[in-house]
Amino acid sequence: MSISPIDYRYGREAVKSIFSEESKLRHMLKVEKILAQAEAEQNLIPREAYEDIARAVDSNAVTLERVKQIESEINHDVMAMVKALTEKCQAGSRFVHYGVTSNDIIDTATALQIREFYHFLTEDMIRLQDALEALVRRHRSSVMLGRTHGQHASPITFGLKMAVYLSEVNRHAERIMQAKPRIAAGKIMGPVGTGAALGDAALEVQDRVMEVLGLSAETASSQIVNRDRYVEFLSVMNGIVTSLEKFATEIRNLQRPEIGEVSEYFDAEKQVGSSSMPSKVNPINSENVCSLSRLVRSFIIPEYEGAVTWHERDLTNSAAERFIVPYVCILTDHVLVKMSDILEKLIVYPDRMLKNLLADDFVLSERIVIELTNSGIPRQDAHEIVRKAAMIAHSSGGSLLQALRDEGYMDRLPDAVRRTLSDPASFTGSAGRICDRIVQETEFARKLLMGGGT
Repeated sequence: MSISPIDYRYGREAVKSIFSEESKLRHMLKVEKILAQAEAEQNLIPREAYEDIARAVDSNAVTLERVKQIESEINHDVMAMVKALTEKCQAGSRFVHYGVTSNDIIDTATALQIREFYHFLTEDMIRLQDALEALVRRHRSSVMLGRTHGQHASPITFGLKMAVYLSEVNRHAERIMQAKPRIAAGKIMGPVGTGAALGDAALEVQDRVMEVLGLSAETASSQIVNRDRYVEFLSVMNGIVTSLEKFATEIRNLQRPEIGEVSEYFDAEKQVGSSSMPSKVNPINSENVCSLSRLVRSFIIPEYEGAVTWHERDLTNSAAERFIVPYVCILTDHVLVKMSDILEKLIVYPDRMLKNLLADDFVLSERIVIELTNSGIPRQDAHEIVRKAAMIAHSSGGSLLQALRDEGYMDRLPDAVRRTLSDPASFTGSAGRICDRIVQETEFARKLLMGGGT
């Protein structure tokens, strides 16, 4: 019986499999194997013991079913794995789990899972970059209304809007890769962080285990890897999904019929928008991104609280983290993939953008202030002239330009300026150059992701 929507509705199977019971067991056994290797190299256990443990792990002789059977008897998940592995060993049976504690294995295995997730995360980010970059290039000069406070503002381009989003994604790419060595960290220092059971070779054993596994070694630990690392990981994920919600919210707003400048793809042949109103074309995918992004962000709260433990540790973080790390990874991947799909199929209406832009002339107010200033009127006086004219036009339902003509101020502007006022593309400033810069910047961010995703 499935209860969680993660099981049957959300998330890709390839990502969910990273956090399955089978995968967790496989990662923990791998840690036990590499631990034995490092201990043999330091002459803490016989070489044949390591080889025997490695053979038992590599042969997949330890089954999840047997581990669960033992756990049902002893009520300890890690010790159940240790006992099941010991059963499959001969020369190594005396030395399975030698000198370590449960969270040496659990936290290091979790770091391996996060590192495996990074492969999908970096692929997702590159796909998102590609989708946004295509829109930046395609709509570099597609003029549209800027909007501030939900009101019409000076003109921008749709390419610039997408470039703003792409620049945000590029910074997330840097954060992802900069944080990776801090996030993917394990430990092999026993129940209080001293490594006493491994003697003078403890640090060498820990460093060697992490070297072989491709992880960072915790620099100073209690019984667990310090949870500031998990908090940082969740913070990076939260930054990503917050951006995705921002992008999705903009699409939802621009798809409103009274705006109608973009639309999610809608399968007109088969898709149903509403069970009651068959005419509906709803931005359901963008809404889904918003909803799940909020859920992802919520998981950082129990992790913040779980990072506060008594003395060298307690179990207050343990149960919550069985949900937190898997759910954050699975759902972040889910919304990243969905957002990329939305952007790749996004329908953009440049003609509607231009129509909305030309619907009134209040969007010219910033430019007119500048042009009146250039004509010799002090800037603050020019601002007040345009403000008063705008208030007159608002109250009468008229035109800003007409109100300025009535006061004789349009005559102050050069003929060349008056002729170009009807062309909003003439007041988009450096929008095109910004688009070009962000496209160039994206190449660096993409290479950064491509070079460190495994």
